[in-house]
Amino acid sequence: MRHPEKANAAIPSKISKVREVLFDFEGTLVDFQWQLEPAVEETLEALSKAGLLRKWYGEKPGYAHIYNHTHDLVEQGKGLGTSGSPSTLVDVIYDRYDADALKRWNLYPDTLKMLEKLRHQGFRMAVVSNVGKRALKAAMEKLQLSHLIQVVISRDDVARIKPHPEGLLNAAKTLGMKPSEVLFVGDSRNDVSAARQAGMQAGYLHGGEDPPEAMALFPADIELDEWLQLPPILAGSARN
Repeated sequence: MRHPEKANAAIPSKISKVREVLFDFEGTLVDFQWQLEPAVEETLEALSKAGLLRKWYGEKPGYAHIYNHTHDLVEQGKGLGTSGSPSTLVDVIYDRYDADALKRWNLYPDTLKMLEKLRHQGFRMAVVSNVGKRALKAAMEKLQLSHLIQVVISRDDVARIKPHPEGLLNAAKTLGMKPSEVLFVGDSRNDVSAARQAGMQAGYLHGGEDPPEAMALFPADIELDEWLQLPPILAGSARN
């Protein structure tokens, strides 16, 4: 994973007053296995049959935009059948792709060691993921993450998924923290955008969904090459 020669290296950081840490899941704690292109194509085709036209989603929509915009369209009364049917359709398809990814997810190197170090430093932690509850719970138990994470927010716990900040704000509220004193670490533009909209500090881990060149317009407060860089950075942050 990433650049072993940089392990524990001191890297520039703009963060301060971090009290709790939130993590994305896929592409962040585990490798990215979700089949994005076929999922998007299958979902758009199914939605078109349900009365939601492809053109309403714009050019090359991402899976998160499709999910959130479908809810917007349903609220506007568009689509065939009952008011909730198109949204339910998306959830059913996404649940199937979650289950497929679950078969292959593996922890990134040093993930457990990093989480144990943060717990020893006194941080509580949460996961905020666009993955559905069933697959997320199964993955966290399988990969021995459950005992280290205090709060888990899945796709099923929010009306809008990241980059919408709802899940991040819910996690901060559950932990009893001000958003400005929370760091959210992810691997994509959606993650950094969600952190900014939530008023949180943002971290970016190389090697997940979006490559560094795609992040040019979404700079994070810290960028990590590997997980063991994070505990020393947070140990030096102001936590008064």
